[in-house]
Amino acid sequence: MQELSSKLSELENLLRLLPPAKRSALLKSVTALFAENNARYRPAQIVLFDRLLNQLMCEPEREATAEFSRRIAALPSQPIKVVDRLARNDDITIAEPVLMRSSCLDDSTLGDIARTKGQTHLLAIACRPRLTAEIVDLLLARGDEVVVRYVANNRGAQISEKVAAALVERARTDETLAILVRERREIADRMGRTAPAEARALSA
Repeated sequence: MQELSSKLSELENLLRLLPPAKRSALLKSVTALFAENNARYRPAQIVLFDRLLNQLMCEPEREATAEFSRRIAALPSQPIKVVDRLARNDDITIAEPVLMRSSCLDDSTLGDIARTKGQTHLLAIACRPRLTAEIVDLLLARGDEVVVRYVANNRGAQISEKVAAALVERARTDETLAILVRERREIADRMGRTAPAEARALSA
């Protein structure tokens, strides 16, 4: 592993002399190296990979960067700065894999993206395995009907009293959402404590 760290440092130095046109090929090679035995790398080595991969990412190379994002999102150990950069990309084909799957994205980053990006980014966030109440609130506040439906269907989304009330209200004019809400008993049960008539209407 010490030898690996030395090689990564050497690559980082050589990268400064590398023409941009050749970075895409090197990105694939370094990504393959990072993916190999990924779970065995120590934190300091992950940081080295993070710095190197961040320098190799070429924004104009859309397809290569999107493929890179898909591969990074599937790894157990991920380069935090690179994932953050990918998640904030305006191109949804690049941002989507890490927005949906990356465990190293914290609520602060997800919140920034939910406040500033468009509906496709919000939809990708709505598909994450787990969503805190704070992020769910943002998705409901800014999301269109498709985003809201995905939130309602996400069993890993934390449903607060406020969110439950908002979902019930929006379900009045969205039959598809109403079906999803009826299937989540915790929403109807929670609303039943504060708005029995609405809860009974959804359960009918």
